[in-house]
Amino acid sequence: MPKFSNTVFVTDLDGTLLPHNKVINEKDLNAIEYFRQNGGIFTIATGRIIQAADQFFESLKPDAPVILNNGGLIYDTRKKEIIYEISLDDAAYEYTKALMEKFPDMGVEVNLSDGIFAVNMTEWEQLHLSMTHLPYTVKGMEEIPKNGWCKVLYSIGGGRVNELSDYAASSGWDKTSFVISGDFLFECLPKDCTKGSALKKLSKLEKWGTFTVVAAGDYNNDIEMLGFADIAIAPQNAQDIVKKSADYVTKATCQEGAIAEAIDYLDKLK
Repeated sequence: MPKFSNTVFVTDLDGTLLPHNKVINEKDLNAIEYFRQNGGIFTIATGRIIQAADQFFESLKPDAPVILNNGGLIYDTRKKEIIYEISLDDAAYEYTKALMEKFPDMGVEVNLSDGIFAVNMTEWEQLHLSMTHLPYTVKGMEEIPKNGWCKVLYSIGGGRVNELSDYAASSGWDKTSFVISGDFLFECLPKDCTKGSALKKLSKLEKWGTFTVVAAGDYNNDIEMLGFADIAIAPQNAQDIVKKSADYVTKATCQEGAIAEAIDYLDKLK
């Protein structure tokens, strides 16, 4: 029996598998293929929407549906079908307006399944959009559809993302979820939507009940996914709070082939 039979590896993209230049390390690609050739099932869980993640589907060739939108969507890359999707409550509109009043220098980006709207174009929002290389439309809050929001992404500099998070947490807003997803990024997601909740759902759909589930991630939005996994892995560049949630922290960063090291770690466990 192949050594990785009944083993699933789910990894975050940005900051875990993807280095700063967003070009996957050849070392990681080779390790993923080794994992697959030895019976393993490989897939991804990312905060990216479909349009921002699909550029990696061909090279990664996920063996199972992928988790997108920080858990708001499960997508079969082979059939090009959405298996599961949840949208934001209408309250997200009011929450976003309130945050914009409190933090007028905050960038705002509303993601729908069929497009991206840049609502408040700041230097931080421009930076994020330049990283995704995706088309977008600049519109005011009153001009965009009120329904079908996948998520709202807020961007703020000056080390103020925690201030933004604390304000949202203290406002008693309970019809959505919020999570810090990057050094200057904060997101509004459907209620109880996390990569962990989506991985739990995917595990049931794929009947992975007796499988060993391995997950790798680097930021706050990965913590619940790591908690669900049987083996949790964090790259060396992960946030300290994420490292505390991990069973194994790689010596390598995302720049140096952290996923390749993680697969080598799993190999030695067999």
